[in-house]
Amino acid sequence: MKEFPVANGWTVVPLSGDLDDFSAREVRHLLDALADTGTTRVVVDLTAVDFLDSTGLNVLIGAARRVRGEQGTLRLAGAVPRVRDLVELSGVATVLPLYPDVAAACA
Repeated sequence: MKEFPVANGWTVVPLSGDLDDFSAREVRHLLDALADTGTTRVVVDLTAVDFLDSTGLNVLIGAARRVRGEQGTLRLAGAVPRVRDLVELSGVATVLPLYPDVAAACA
């Protein structure tokens, strides 16, 4: 399992590139493996994500549900405007908190 940085008790998962149908399976496996270790405070760093589609949103929602089932929280951080707009317009931001950067999400 890949090691991720921890800040203030939050495990930070940096993603990059496109989070779409082609990468969703890999990201889902990554977040599932993290949940399998009992990690319940997760920040997904979207700073380097250039594109996000409905498949990517579903992966993030599924991961958040799994973490919540373990009494945890998943937060999104650092989305570029195009990605942030999609998260907000889709209503996902009401379920998954969206923070301006990783530092704010880990506070």
